[in-house]
Amino acid sequence: MPSRICTGAMAAAFVFSYIAVRFLKKSHNSMLENQRILITGATGQVARPIAESLVKNNQVWAAARFSNPDARGELEAQGIKTATFTIGDADLAHLPDVDYVIHCGCNTDPKTSDEGMLNAEGTGFLMQRYQDVKGFFHMSSSSIYRDNPDPLAVIAEDAVLGGFSHYSHHYAMSKLATEAVVRYQALSLNLPTIIARLDVAYGEHGHGGVPMVLVDFMKNGWPYQRKADSESYCSPIYQDDITQQVQGLLAHAAVPAPVVNLGGDDPVSVEAMAAYIEEITGLKLTMNSGDNAMWQMKILDSNKRMELAGACEYGWKDGIRAAMRKRFPEIELKA
Repeated sequence: MPSRICTGAMAAAFVFSYIAVRFLKKSHNSMLENQRILITGATGQVARPIAESLVKNNQVWAAARFSNPDARGELEAQGIKTATFTIGDADLAHLPDVDYVIHCGCNTDPKTSDEGMLNAEGTGFLMQRYQDVKGFFHMSSSSIYRDNPDPLAVIAEDAVLGGFSHYSHHYAMSKLATEAVVRYQALSLNLPTIIARLDVAYGEHGHGGVPMVLVDFMKNGWPYQRKADSESYCSPIYQDDITQQVQGLLAHAAVPAPVVNLGGDDPVSVEAMAAYIEEITGLKLTMNSGDNAMWQMKILDSNKRMELAGACEYGWKDGIRAAMRKRFPEIELKA
């Protein structure tokens, strides 16, 4: 009898655990369906794949400047609706009513501090326009973290802020200022919000992100500058994983707004990615050394992100292969 009781209890525990795991997996991978979604910056590298994926099950509006009319036509051909949006505009009454906002649009290379502040002010106006949505997702940047002298340091969400971008002197400041505005507006408007600090994103659109830019460097013979005494480590994340993670994280939008790192599961150096691309393509990268690497990199702590939205599907090698097949179909990849 005791053995039967024990067996029954174990079976019940197993069933409970199975249901719990299935529930957690479902919540981590929850897909937005039959929703109206506005995505800003939707002609760009990060946001366009999100828009192209979500339109399969939702009504999606792409909001951007559309300085390239071809991009607008390409989006509309996929069933994505479009609306003109410039970061910093105060009058946004023309934008459609929606259920969710995924805000990726910003000026990535402001030439002055005042120009950079438009990223913050414009986001505040956008949140004011959409104060009644179910959830607001703000895409921030890992560039706001202060540089750590240890290239292998793992940066958690409570790390010291105050980063500086050598490639764009006013960008990191503008993203930090924007986070302050987002946090305030979430509280002031009682607007469920989540802030994600994106690391190295890559894929088929825009400039393609660091791994794809490395391919361009190899194809054109352009030199990459590494830091003289160390490699540059990061947490790269492929576009399809970004789309999944954004949906999983948006389910946790709240007041006050949670802050979470958004990078891939596997940290790797730019130099290691370059070596892998050389291995699978036969291309070669010209590399020299200097006081600073061409791109500043950080390894992001992924624990909180994985707790909220689950693991990524793509490791960095699989992601690079997937991105290259889409962006460089003319290059034959070695097994």
